[in-house]
Amino acid sequence: MEWKDYLLEFRAQDHTHFKSFYDLTNKQIYLTALAILKNSDEALDIVQDTYLNFLQNVNNIEAERFHNGYLIRIARNLSLNKYKQNKRQVISEEYIDNLSIEDNVFGDAKIKAILDLLEDELMREIIVYHVLLDYKFKDIAKIIAKPLGTTLWLYNKGIKLLKERVTL
Repeated sequence: MEWKDYLLEFRAQDHTHFKSFYDLTNKQIYLTALAILKNSDEALDIVQDTYLNFLQNVNNIEAERFHNGYLIRIARNLSLNKYKQNKRQVISEEYIDNLSIEDNVFGDAKIKAILDLLEDELMREIIVYHVLLDYKFKDIAKIIAKPLGTTLWLYNKGIKLLKERVTL
């Protein structure tokens, strides 16, 4: 099915192909949220919120312009809102003492550990989009609303930092 077909089906309140739509898009949404939040549980919550937001606003989306970037943008905005909300909350020492690297539903904890080496969340996000999701830099620049040159610079800087910090 094409993106437009999914959208038209969902507008008609027909969710027959939602499972295939979910399977096609959930990993990208999850990794987008994980890159920003660095917490697999919160990232899974964002995945659910993204689909809810999408389905609630399905009638407002232009069918000709709909693609997975729309869902990524929803996930990114929800994740940034959650991140800002988390920054305002006071984290207890007990919570910090119990933090550990967990396996996420999409794979290896090593990916999360490597991404955690980057302090800059935008840099981490760009690397996830390019390396894990195989997005082109011009598409990444649109998603994060930054110039292509800035996107490339942040990617190269992030890769250089990872090369320095990751030991195999």
